[in-house]
Amino acid sequence: MNNTMKKIELGLFPTPLQKSSLSIELGNICLYLKRDDLCGIGFGGNKVRKLEYILADAIAKGADCVVTGGGSRSNQTVAAAACCAKAGLEVHIVIPESAPNVTKSLITLSGGILHTTPDGQRSTLTKTMRNVAKELQAQGQTPYTIPVGASSPLGAVGYVEAMREICSQAAELNIAIDHVICCGGTGNTYAGVALGAKLYSPKTRATVISIGRRFAHKETLLRQIHKTEALLKCESGIELDDLHIHFSCGKGAGLPSVKGWEAIKRMVAAEGIFLDPYYTGKAFAGLMELSQYETLHPGENVVFLHTGGMVSLIGETS
Repeated sequence: MNNTMKKIELGLFPTPLQKSSLSIELGNICLYLKRDDLCGIGFGGNKVRKLEYILADAIAKGADCVVTGGGSRSNQTVAAAACCAKAGLEVHIVIPESAPNVTKSLITLSGGILHTTPDGQRSTLTKTMRNVAKELQAQGQTPYTIPVGASSPLGAVGYVEAMREICSQAAELNIAIDHVICCGGTGNTYAGVALGAKLYSPKTRATVISIGRRFAHKETLLRQIHKTEALLKCESGIELDDLHIHFSCGKGAGLPSVKGWEAIKRMVAAEGIFLDPYYTGKAFAGLMELSQYETLHPGENVVFLHTGGMVSLIGETS
């Protein structure tokens, strides 16, 4: 596949693919950490790869400002503020009133303009984003709206490319990746990972760990993947059986879990690497469960995608 889609350079890529000392503890798998928390802008994380493509599209379409939003623990809001600052775009961020003060401060520090909603429901955020965009248009501006979570086919392209990057790094290490595991909120990152795995390493099993009690149905994920294929002008032959979902959500999205905190502590003790209690901590707890259930087998090369989330760790206690 030849990806000639335009993007702007925001992060520092490739990010490291790091061998973990936790391999023995996790049933003698060979664990690697893909460090997208270290991508060099803001607090890092998975949104940066997505925004490289999305903001390039905004600029190409003549936008002079961006409208986006997210829930109280969303990484999208701070990442969008930092990336828009670097790209020279005015940004309007819609967040619930309950969002932590640190999130609000980081957005305004980046030059973002805040708009608050009474709750963090996706429908409420989306409606407010739409209203903000209309007001900006009425003032003569040209806004570009980014969906909550940067969840769009363009966003998924970022993680198709991340899988190409991972496969290239694996080749340099002379290993084949048996399993790649990532965190799932809206499912957009996973859509890119699953498609990228199918395109660049068809024998690699891609699994998403849902951090909420509900997650996108496989049919919805497949439609999202097909839209991404259309953008990339490729066909992977991916099917429903290629999609794997594991739930490790505790009481649900937006709430830490006991297993998540245990996973965070385990990672810090072993590697000095922080995960967060809402996304990556739960995701790594899910990986630990998969090793216990023997879904991951001794000797397999397993990649855990560290998608950031450090903003939501600040001020938290277990």
